[in-house]
Amino acid sequence: MAPSKKDQIANGALTAFAQLGYSETTMDAIAEMAQVAKGTLYYHFSTKEELFLYVIEKGVKMLIYHVDNVMQNEELSLEDRILNVLDEHLRFFSENQDLCFLLLSAFSGDGQRDRMVGNLLGGYFSTMESHMLELQQQGYIRADIDIRTLASALFGMVGFTVLRKQFRKEPVNSAADKQTLRYMLSGMF
Repeated sequence: MAPSKKDQIANGALTAFAQLGYSETTMDAIAEMAQVAKGTLYYHFSTKEELFLYVIEKGVKMLIYHVDNVMQNEELSLEDRILNVLDEHLRFFSENQDLCFLLLSAFSGDGQRDRMVGNLLGGYFSTMESHMLELQQQGYIRADIDIRTLASALFGMVGFTVLRKQFRKEPVNSAADKQTLRYMLSGMF
């Protein structure tokens, strides 16, 4: 099934923002990358900022959806769920490298836009912290671990691993990657 025009535009915008950065991306560049007429672009999104926030929100919602699916898999032990969440982050970021780059570099210096992006990412962090707090209360995560720091560290650890490998043109999401990241998290149990 072909993506809707709105999704086609969002995909082109994601590529443009990741390659050019927010300031250098123009609506013309987005229309070109999305392969749509400028009128079609403006029909769906009146400003670059509206489109940028839509792309971020769509990406964060996808990540939350995948995390929730793993955490709600009752066939796995709670410890396996959190390890599989790590694997899911690695898979998600490796399959969505432009989004990974954008999420890790989304802050632009514009206070209002940065707060909006922060609020969108806040939904992800609230979801992760809620799952991790539940695991901590059940004794699977050590009591002396700060959950907010743990959620931030997981996001950054996996995201920057993927980015570095992308820039170095190395394969991402290998068995060695998973094992190394899992080992780093093992201290929380």
